Amino acid sequence: MFFMFKFALYFAISFVILSFPIADKTVFEHVNKIAHPYTDNIYKSVKSNVSQGIKESSKLFSNSSPNTDEIKTKYSSMKKKVKKIEQAIESNHESFTIEEKEMLKKVLNTEGQL
Repeated sequence: MFFMFKFALYFAISFVILSFPIADKTVFEHVNKIAHPYTDNIYKSVKSNVSQGIKESSKLFSNSSPNTDEIKTKYSSMKKKVKKIEQAIESNHESFTIEEKEMLKKVLNTEGQL
């Protein structure tokens, strides 16, 4: 809490000092005129280093995780259920007539499309 109070006080004092006008310009504008070439070089250097670091890190992590999410199973869960039911129908084919089998398959195909 005390740190925040000191920070706010020092910021306000420095803002007031940099706002004093000297020869139709503020103190900040005079300091900025002298420091601009140095700060411009520092900015360009930091910008190029950061962009180079981002490129290098993207190369480093490009092969660590897959780019796409793929389903490893052959059938989704609904298709698995339908396939199991169809296998049950085929295993009990003697107890169903051909019309009943076709009707069950038709019902299963419409449920699988939902």
